[in-house]
Amino acid sequence: MSAPNGFARHTRPELARLFRALNLDVTYRAGEGDYLTLEHPTDPDGTTSGERVLDLVGGAGASLFGHNHPTLVDVARRSLDERLPFNAQGSVRPWAGELAERLSAMVGASTGASYVVTFGSTGADAVEGAVKHASVEHSRGLGALREEFEQTLRKLRRDGVDDVPCADGPARGRPCGDVVAEAIACVTELAKAEPIFVSLKDSFHGKTSAAGALTHGANVPKDLHVHGPKRIRLHDWTPRSVVSALDPLRVRLDTVTVDAAGVPRSTARHISPVAACFVEPIQGEAGVREVPTATLAALRELADRHDAALVFDEIQCGMGRTGTFLASEPSGVVADYYLLSKSLGGGMVKISALLVAENRYIAEFGRHHTSTFADDDLSARVALAGLDLAVRYQDRITAVGTELRERLTEVAQRWPEAIVEVRGRGLLLGVEFTLPKPGSALLKQVFDAETLGFLIAGRMLHRHRVRVIPTLSATKTLRVQPSALLESADIDQIVAAFDDAASLLAKGDYATLLDHLTVPPTGTWRPRQHVPDPRGNRRPGDGRNEDVPRVVFLANLDTATSLRALAPELASWSEDQCEAAVDRICGELGPFEVVQRRIVSKTGRAVEVNLVAVPFTAAQAVAGQRAGHGAWLRRTVLDAVDLGFWLGADVIGLGGYTSIVTGAGRDVVENEVRVTSGNSLTAACAYDLVRGQLAQAGPGERRVGLVGGLGNIGAVMAELIAPHCEALVLVGRPGSGRRLARVAERLSQLTEVSIAEEMAALRDCPTVVSATNSADPVILPNHLAGDRDVLVCDLAVPGDVHPAVANLSNVTLVSGGRIQLPDGQAPRFPGITLPPGIVYSCMAETILLGFEPRTPSPSYGGLSVAGVHAAQELAARHGLHPARVVADDVTVRPWFVNGSSDIFEERIR
Repeated sequence: MSAPNGFARHTRPELARLFRALNLDVTYRAGEGDYLTLEHPTDPDGTTSGERVLDLVGGAGASLFGHNHPTLVDVARRSLDERLPFNAQGSVRPWAGELAERLSAMVGASTGASYVVTFGSTGADAVEGAVKHASVEHSRGLGALREEFEQTLRKLRRDGVDDVPCADGPARGRPCGDVVAEAIACVTELAKAEPIFVSLKDSFHGKTSAAGALTHGANVPKDLHVHGPKRIRLHDWTPRSVVSALDPLRVRLDTVTVDAAGVPRSTARHISPVAACFVEPIQGEAGVREVPTATLAALRELADRHDAALVFDEIQCGMGRTGTFLASEPSGVVADYYLLSKSLGGGMVKISALLVAENRYIAEFGRHHTSTFADDDLSARVALAGLDLAVRYQDRITAVGTELRERLTEVAQRWPEAIVEVRGRGLLLGVEFTLPKPGSALLKQVFDAETLGFLIAGRMLHRHRVRVIPTLSATKTLRVQPSALLESADIDQIVAAFDDAASLLAKGDYATLLDHLTVPPTGTWRPRQHVPDPRGNRRPGDGRNEDVPRVVFLANLDTATSLRALAPELASWSEDQCEAAVDRICGELGPFEVVQRRIVSKTGRAVEVNLVAVPFTAAQAVAGQRAGHGAWLRRTVLDAVDLGFWLGADVIGLGGYTSIVTGAGRDVVENEVRVTSGNSLTAACAYDLVRGQLAQAGPGERRVGLVGGLGNIGAVMAELIAPHCEALVLVGRPGSGRRLARVAERLSQLTEVSIAEEMAALRDCPTVVSATNSADPVILPNHLAGDRDVLVCDLAVPGDVHPAVANLSNVTLVSGGRIQLPDGQAPRFPGITLPPGIVYSCMAETILLGFEPRTPSPSYGGLSVAGVHAAQELAARHGLHPARVVADDVTVRPWFVNGSSDIFEERIR
């Protein structure tokens, strides 16, 4: 089993599926310094096996000293050789104690304070610990205040002055005992309330319950946010707004003091439900955005104003990564709590630290807030060595970071159309790219804000051997977090990679930028889990013109090369490249609107036609059904239906396999729009064509072979054609005879019917009609007669007939189900590769229903003979005619009316 498959099955299948789609599903077998070594080949020629990749992800900031730094490896190895105990709970852990003292001293060097340290395993552990400690501190602070007031009240009563009015202050004239009693009640009530925590817009503090509540997870589905502590997010960072933002939460109460003369006097004070304010001095996952010093100072004032703790989350930006041990150090603002992790473990061990100022620390906290894997001496010992390295590399971090930022800024200045800016300090940098504006709807769907960074990352990985990924909440920004070991040659490689990606974006060379997606994928494809459409309110879109009916036609991709029709920017891709890309991105793109066009009936009625692409091919639909993924296919089409409703559709048409996978539309449950598969008009076109052919054929030439008689369209076609032919041959695959016999029995009163389980039976048929659901051709040249003229009407999309049949001189191959629009109208629908003015009949039926708002759909669910005739009459009323498409030729035929069969032809090149 390959690594990607194992990953998909055993850990996080959604990530595995995404990595496979983006060609980021690579495996690394070793790491040293800033480089990772690839485990498997990633290119078709296999040349990358064992190649090294320059790693700029750095464990999202954890690998400040690179992979497997020899000093840290030596410490870990010695610890193992010495059999240092991992599990020694209930004892003194000397290395953990030493690490705590060292961290307190290093943070205190810039803050002037001493700290009590609580260790955990992850950054989220540290955040959870801070929330817990701040909650306890807030609760005990209110408890102490209540105790103080109760003692004051008892003293007033003891001294017999509780009824004496306050001499001055805000409660002047009121009995001082009543004033204090009200204060006690106020504090008691506030203590019952849930404490409130404050964080900034775009913050990231982790993904556990409390940390997740503090995180501004704009790209996380709402139902993945679980209930955590009560949180208020500050969107306005201006200092004045920050300081006063929570003033409505402050509760004023009056207190009483008795002076030396025994006179009670009142004073006002405030209490607040706010327990702590959390902030990252540099918001790493928000795109590496530095919080201004003035904002940090305002947060300090805000916390003091509410008697709350100020917490600096330096999990990613601290530990020397920005050139100073604390990223907040240059601001001069001092917090009450500090959080560290990531680089604290040297990229080797999992450890985090919560530092609480000693004068705020709750004595019992450490006794009750424990963790099995915290405080182990191995992690502490490695972290101590990491602190030494942080001091040792401090100047180098500053110098290398400055050079790297300057070089990347030069790239940004060279390609302003592609790069917004370069941000950050030291070795915590972010490069924000501009979302491109390709001309095609397909690439607009591909290049959205969520995928842009990953697509660029794929390009850099496979063409430059540079590893980057976007920041979590700002996915247009690529994180650049190398180690302190970065060399000048590495910087050159980084700059070349960014310059290449930026130049391709600026020039709009999307075919080259995305060519890493054209490598055939490995591993097993698995459908993504359905996520409800964010447009869940299902209200029609604002862009609808209420004066003109709107229809939405859904169409899956015919073949992989339809990519080139939907996105002309990819015209240089070969058929193999298209096949690989379609296989790779299957399931990642949602349905999307391609184009909107207006069509006018010969009656003068108009309709707006929206073409919506459903991004799977016919071959993928067939393979998906065989693999048991029918539910995913159906759900994808239903998502497209929802999009159609949101676009304001009066009618939704199901083209190609979108009808097949929904049971001819039966699975589409809508009471506000009409739904059509278009099968009635498709059958009407073929019926018209074949009936005309049979009417002109001589005796013995009216023998028809019908392939696909077990399908709905095929069965109805058989019923329509039977009265006009001398003999009908129902041809199916081996083993289908018994089921075809039931069809033949129904037709036996109309004509002579026979059954065959071999395609060779078609050799005796001058007319052949085919309407299967096969994704591959079923009729080959050797299946047809070679000594007579043969008309083949292929209703299937994609076609049932092998392309080589078109080269047979005696065979006329007609693609059935094609309609000529009235009055020479020739709108262009990208992805529909038909001559100008010709559309598929299923699309035409959708348009016709738009012309007549009160006409019921003739093609919802199973096809019927009555529905075929209704569609035929509907088309005739509005001037839409069947078109006989033969290679480059289009023959347009009016409907047979009262036995008339006038034919006119128009050759279109």
